Amino acid sequence: MPTAIGPNIRAPKFHHSCENVYNTHRKLSTFTDVVNRMLFILGTAVVLFLVYIYQSRRKYSRMPPGPKPLPILGNFFDMKEDRMAQDLTHLGSRYNGIFTVHLLMTPAIVLDNVKVIRDLLFSPEYAAIFGGRESSYFSKHLVPHDMVMQTFSEMQQYMRKVTFRGIKQYGTALKNVEHHAQVEIQEMIKRCRERNGVSFDPMEDLNQYVSNVLLILICGQRFEPGHQALEMCSNIATNFVYLFNFKNQVLMNNVPFSTKLIPDLRRACQAIKDGYHYFSETIHKISQESKSTMPECLYTLLLKEHEQGMLSMGNVKGILMDILIAGVITTKGTLYSSLAAMVNFPKVQKNIQEEIQRVVGKDRLPDLEDRNKMPYTRAVELELYRYFTPVGTPGPRHTTQDCTYKGYSIPKGTMVIYNAWHVHHDESFWKNPFTFDPTRFLDEHGNLLPPEDEKRQRLLTFGIGKRSCIGEKLARVRIFLGLTSLLQNFDLTRDPSEPFPSPDPRTYPCEFILEPPPYKLQFKSRH
Repeated sequence: MPTAIGPNIRAPKFHHSCENVYNTHRKLSTFTDVVNRMLFILGTAVVLFLVYIYQSRRKYSRMPPGPKPLPILGNFFDMKEDRMAQDLTHLGSRYNGIFTVHLLMTPAIVLDNVKVIRDLLFSPEYAAIFGGRESSYFSKHLVPHDMVMQTFSEMQQYMRKVTFRGIKQYGTALKNVEHHAQVEIQEMIKRCRERNGVSFDPMEDLNQYVSNVLLILICGQRFEPGHQALEMCSNIATNFVYLFNFKNQVLMNNVPFSTKLIPDLRRACQAIKDGYHYFSETIHKISQESKSTMPECLYTLLLKEHEQGMLSMGNVKGILMDILIAGVITTKGTLYSSLAAMVNFPKVQKNIQEEIQRVVGKDRLPDLEDRNKMPYTRAVELELYRYFTPVGTPGPRHTTQDCTYKGYSIPKGTMVIYNAWHVHHDESFWKNPFTFDPTRFLDEHGNLLPPEDEKRQRLLTFGIGKRSCIGEKLARVRIFLGLTSLLQNFDLTRDPSEPFPSPDPRTYPCEFILEPPPYKLQFKSRH
């Protein structure tokens, strides 16, 4: 029995052992297949990456020289997000007006010489080539179908043409913009008087003034203090400035899901979307409620273009959002810097007040006809644009085709940045560029230098070429009327118990718009 049973007992053990060996072999084979596939995928990715690097280097090999980039990161950390223009000025000091930086692995050319900027952004030969825009997160997801974020095209140029006509028709070409601005200024003066000399931050009042004049142009209606529309204007402007910081732009364009993962980016993107939806609905509601009584405005003009099949409703909404964003952030920031400058440079403030008294008096507000009689005040305005340079590095452009310049080869799709800050503070041209001196824009007789003078030609505050600001005149009107009216009625002084910004703009943080840190002023009534 034991002999018979023995083989019967051992046989299953042998069979089980073989099965284990087989299963183990199969698992090892499967594991080996997985490893081989992973190695193949990894190897393919490495090869493709190396091919990409090789092709990129070959493609960009004849671009202008520039500071040596780090692998993958490029020159990303050579530029701080709150002082990009100044860092680019430093990086470009050894080059001849045009150089290359790498934003991560993406090369970009920087223009920081006024002749090079004019050649590439303004001349007939290059202006269209350098008028493009990258297909960005902004243009795809936040402000689609607009004109500012879209690349150079016939439709984009048509939208600019229509919008410029609307601004001219309902804005600077008529006295109504002056009237509406003076209404808002009167309200602002009234609020300042009611504070009885108690110091306060003027930003909210400036936002109401700037935003309401713009909203009247857009939809024919003003809004009372505290209205959601005014708060939304301020909110949109703040979040746009944050998102348009160049590092956030690079991050959003290259890693789109960062807008979902990073709380601040997610919040700011949602704020822009909410603002876009809010103003679209609000303006449509105003149109529906007023029907035929809605005053002629930019919206009614764009709506006619839509009804004629020239613009889509997406284009209409995008244009209105462009005007709202651009018209608020730069003008409000410039006025905020201007008021701080009047305190930091009290002699300038006094000289403007003397000119106002001589030309305007005290019984009426300054108007647009006074401008040509006030050369010193206009010179101050120009010096404010130069000294503070609200946008040191305007929105980047992209080349629309391959081109060559001074022996360099610049491929299609290359990002282009121009450094207005450096042009405005170039020590080789401006005497004491970090001294606030309005007289640099006056001749020996105290008259304003003509527009063709080289000093005025070097002011790039409102852009240049195909992407210049179409709302320049509207901004200048609001800044002139706002500043002169406040100085006519008040002496601006700092509160000695509160910190106050330095007079040096190099100390100001700059994400996209340069403006001083928050401050408080005392508005002391002059009469």
